Amino acid sequence: MTNRWSREIKLGDQIIYNPQEVDILQFLSLSTLFIFTYVMPAIQADFSFPGGVPQTPFPLHPSVVDKLDPVYKTFYQDSLSSLAAICYTHRVPLAEIRAGGNVIPGQTPLSPLKETFDIKIPRKYTTGDEILSRVFVPDFPVPEGGFPCFLWYHGGGHVLGNIGTENSYCSHIAELAQCIVISVDYRLAPEHPFPAAPDDAYESFLWTLEQAPEKLGVNPEKVSVGGSSAGGNLAAVVCHKYVNSDVSKTLPSIKLQLLVVPVTDCTASPETYESWKEFELTPQLPAEKMLWYRALYVPNEEDLTNPEASPLFYDDASFKKNPPAFVAVAECDVLKSEGLIYGEKLAKNGVDVVANIYKGCPHPVMVMDAVLEQGRELLKDTSRAIKRSFE
Repeated sequence: MTNRWSREIKLGDQIIYNPQEVDILQFLSLSTLFIFTYVMPAIQADFSFPGGVPQTPFPLHPSVVDKLDPVYKTFYQDSLSSLAAICYTHRVPLAEIRAGGNVIPGQTPLSPLKETFDIKIPRKYTTGDEILSRVFVPDFPVPEGGFPCFLWYHGGGHVLGNIGTENSYCSHIAELAQCIVISVDYRLAPEHPFPAAPDDAYESFLWTLEQAPEKLGVNPEKVSVGGSSAGGNLAAVVCHKYVNSDVSKTLPSIKLQLLVVPVTDCTASPETYESWKEFELTPQLPAEKMLWYRALYVPNEEDLTNPEASPLFYDDASFKKNPPAFVAVAECDVLKSEGLIYGEKLAKNGVDVVANIYKGCPHPVMVMDAVLEQGRELLKDTSRAIKRSFE
């Protein structure tokens, strides 16, 4: 992989981060000053934010309407603008959202595979119940040494989603990258707040290296990890935990970390990140919704800067040990800046990084490949990166 980062990160003429003006660690120190300046609404008894749901249809906000891809705007008007569960997730009772499945419209049908089945991963390193996971097996001859494996953590703010919400993407990766994909059904907040999710993510990763070769025919020398949004956060945390562990000294290395629209800083706000300010009112993941996820996932304020919640806060020594990375961000996403800065910190520490910005798209671009050309490009780019990591 090649390092596409310049020292200064720009989007058009806009400087998102300039290390000559402020060091990353100084930036992180400054960002913590703003943790409590952005007023957090109180969580209600039904786990929603107050304020209610406005009358439908929900218009695109003037601050972002001209920045969004025209195809997306048409799809939004026709298919999303009256869906409170999609546009105002954070103001709808949580049980109601979960009952609806919270599957983002716009995904392509699943790819044909040899088989798909569910397993339960037993505990060895952490506490809790067995971890439900889904296995996607491609319809290809088993290569010598076994199939490569891609371990996937779904999105949903650590609050929503399950092993069914991103079946489409997982099936495509299994087919296009010719690998077994394991999608992990990690525990969700508020029932299981931080650190339950990273515990589950790490446990399932170690099981993949230690037990999946025998149980699933996986080649332990060819394992990569990835995730979208909250899942990207977990993938990044798994990489840091693993490279700093004793067990990594006797097991194979991670070949690639794929971070799609990742959450990397749980202290982020419109005061500390340009994209949080510019796209505060973007569709599908406005800043208020992101804060709702955070309030449920990390209820203890002292945990906001814990690297296992905010991987951007790992030190340089940990970043230096990380595997190669592919970072995918959406141009019109509140999380864009923190994703790019995370990639910059990897690159600053000598890690090979490829970063792509998908123009005109909001946060869920990955699961809109039936609608957006950028979603199809993201699928091609990420599947190619995964497949190459196994070579």
